Amino acid sequence: MWMCGIYIASVLHIFFACFVLWVVPVQYVFYADLVAFPVSLFALLRDIVSRWYTLALAENLRKASSVIDSASNSSDESDRTESSARASGTSKARKRNGNIKQTVSAIANAPSSNFQHPEQVTLIKNIINGESSRGCGIPFGKVFLLIVQIALFAMVLDFVYRPLIFPGENLFIFRPGFVSHDTAKLHIRYSDGGQYELRYKPLASAGSAAAGSVDWNSAANVPWESAGHFDPPTNATDYTVTVKLQNLKPSTKYAIELHSLESTLHAPSVLLGSVELTTAPVPGSPARLRFGTGSCIKPNFPYRPTTTPDVYGFASMLGHSDNLDMIMFMGDFIYADVPQYIGGETEDYRRLYRQVYMAPSTRSLLRKVPMLHVYDDHEIKNNWHLKDKPPMGSAMTAYNEYNGKPNPPTVAPDVAYFNFTHGNIAFYAWDTRRYRTLWETKEKAAGEHTMLGAEQKAHFFQWLRDVNQTAAVKFVVSSVPVTTGWSNHDSNQDTWRGYPTERTEILEMTKYVPNLYFLSGDRHEMAATKLASGNIEFSTSPISMFTFPIVGNFVKDSGGETTLHYRRPGRVKYGIIDVDTVSDPKIPKVTYSLYTTDVDDAQSPAWIYEAKGSRWN
Repeated sequence: MWMCGIYIASVLHIFFACFVLWVVPVQYVFYADLVAFPVSLFALLRDIVSRWYTLALAENLRKASSVIDSASNSSDESDRTESSARASGTSKARKRNGNIKQTVSAIANAPSSNFQHPEQVTLIKNIINGESSRGCGIPFGKVFLLIVQIALFAMVLDFVYRPLIFPGENLFIFRPGFVSHDTAKLHIRYSDGGQYELRYKPLASAGSAAAGSVDWNSAANVPWESAGHFDPPTNATDYTVTVKLQNLKPSTKYAIELHSLESTLHAPSVLLGSVELTTAPVPGSPARLRFGTGSCIKPNFPYRPTTTPDVYGFASMLGHSDNLDMIMFMGDFIYADVPQYIGGETEDYRRLYRQVYMAPSTRSLLRKVPMLHVYDDHEIKNNWHLKDKPPMGSAMTAYNEYNGKPNPPTVAPDVAYFNFTHGNIAFYAWDTRRYRTLWETKEKAAGEHTMLGAEQKAHFFQWLRDVNQTAAVKFVVSSVPVTTGWSNHDSNQDTWRGYPTERTEILEMTKYVPNLYFLSGDRHEMAATKLASGNIEFSTSPISMFTFPIVGNFVKDSGGETTLHYRRPGRVKYGIIDVDTVSDPKIPKVTYSLYTTDVDDAQSPAWIYEAKGSRWN
């Protein structure tokens, strides 16, 4: 029974640890592992130490029995020569030795089943009787099992608590954020203090930049311009700041450098970092745009023992980064509650953002490609729908410091939804978390359940009217899917399926807007769907996270929708969208390509869809 308990505890710990590290890092399984590991550790250690002690005891008994036999023979010989006084002492020794012999004999001849641990008694009997004890000594198999379990638990602790152990307080960030036709945002994290300076200069004109060629000889002779000297960011913003360059030229490639003004023996300033970016075309003009889409990342999942955890999906996207104009990231940039919710203070969230930005592939990718963001539930807590209740304030402070402020300008200072244009291509990014009606309130039963809130929805509808005749292609970014295809319990509440009245109202508007596409993530699966309104949605995730191995239900062609493509497997899935409003200004071209490391290691698309454009003006 005891042995059975050892193996059950060990198997449970191995299962839970492997599940967290390589299947789904869900917090409940992690909590179960926190119980299973100490139980299995205690059981294995107890069994190993007990067997070692039993082995030592048996050897001592065997040696004692052998010594007694030898002593008995010697005393018989000495009785014939020693005095009567000495014989008296020998008699007492014989009596004591006889007791030991009786004990040894009793153990050797008694049935093993009479004892609490019969396997250990069998070991003792074999050694006393001089029989082979091979395989009955130190259990090397269990020692190996113990080492494996300790190693697995160390990996789990590293995976879960690395943000606390390596908080990344000295992290340096210098990356481009939103780039318009005449401005560029630069996101900086710099904790070393001292003033810094931004310098920039054009590298190529519109024609050569678009062709991907740069006249470096000419660029070398172009003088650097200074964007000004800036005081260092402070701890109040976790040493982050977003600086905006202005008065740039449209469709022009720029080099930008960040210099520390702390002089050294060799130079009056020190180059901290450099980036290159290309400004957007003039608003309303025909354009070509290639951008990545996706959501959901967790550093170092699936787990690999490494000193520098990476984001494997970003490593894959790096292979396509030379031709990307931007990346639209649609939520769950951090997982504050997976596999364990550490806390709701601002610093707890900041550590998680720093972990992502510390990853080598994140640093490499975001130096080359501007990334724009919307947030979703895991930036706060799973399925967040409690509006501004804590920890929403702390979570949004950290989000704004790292991802929000580098975004395009928001509608108002205290909101997160925004819109922008790239030539005659228009984007609107929703905030689908902060304004939700609580699930438990009466508004849901009354059909007034809202995800966007009245103010955001009114602003979005006005945007639709404005861009309907000015933008050839429109993209609406939602962190959660618009399609009703996902129909399990979670999606019935968390996605647009749980807000049918407002969803219908929106689709009634968008069906009159040509060339409008919805982009979403969240589900850790991919689905391209033609909605009942005629609009197409590309829902793509995860960029680097788990897929649901069993849980989840996608119903194809439901509710008047047509499923163009559906894919569940793939821990790395992302989309790349090509938009061309130049070749035919009246009928734009939109091509979606799905990449996953499950197919050709994401070197070539797993699926391609060429949308049929409509005349828009």
